[in-house]
Amino acid sequence: MSIFRFKQFTVDDSRCGMKIGTDGVLLGSWAHADGAGCIIDAGTGSGLIALMMAQRYPKTHVTGIDIDEPATLDAMHNVSLSPWSGRIDIINTDLLNWSPGNHIPEIEHPICIVSNPPFFTEALHSPDAARSLARHGTGFGVETLIQWAAEIMTRPGDTLSFISPMDRDDDVQYHLSLSRLAATRIADVSPRQDKNPIRRLYEVTRECDVHSPCHTEHICIRNLDGSYTSQYSSLTSQFYLDK
Repeated sequence: MSIFRFKQFTVDDSRCGMKIGTDGVLLGSWAHADGAGCIIDAGTGSGLIALMMAQRYPKTHVTGIDIDEPATLDAMHNVSLSPWSGRIDIINTDLLNWSPGNHIPEIEHPICIVSNPPFFTEALHSPDAARSLARHGTGFGVETLIQWAAEIMTRPGDTLSFISPMDRDDDVQYHLSLSRLAATRIADVSPRQDKNPIRRLYEVTRECDVHSPCHTEHICIRNLDGSYTSQYSSLTSQFYLDK
């Protein structure tokens, strides 16, 4: 059994294909949902990001959606044990067949979509079917997420926040442009002080709603001695037990 204890909740990801990692904690700590009528965790897995956003935004309803039934069973269990069980819905369905219009209770705009989508593209897939689906995103990946989110983001203030490898940035920017979305915040993430960024965090909205330059920043996770940087510790201080 894989159990991770955070300051205000616990996550069991034993049935989930994609296990808890730094990417999810980073995104759940960094994504903004100020003023959002609802938060949607697209591809919720064990429910980690849904729980993090529920903790950070105590007045906002959160919906986690995942196609993998064992993963949603983990998420439902984790939510049921959390302080926010009445404010988080977990739905087991294909995200591509879901829209705010068929959600009960009705989704309120502005919506904040948060997603740690599958992005691995190795030719050799994992022999474990659930992990392979989560990692390789058969039918759902960064490009599909952008296209789906663009259809859902119909009102001013709607946003999408996600994480992707740095070497996919050209593809990401291309698909954002095709979908008439534009970045308002970007953070490049380095694993250590002497390493180049390997991840990029994006917050995007509709092009027609962008009225100021994109805010950019750099996040470094570890110092040269392997300890967490003060920047990363501050970012994740609401969640890690030792912060």
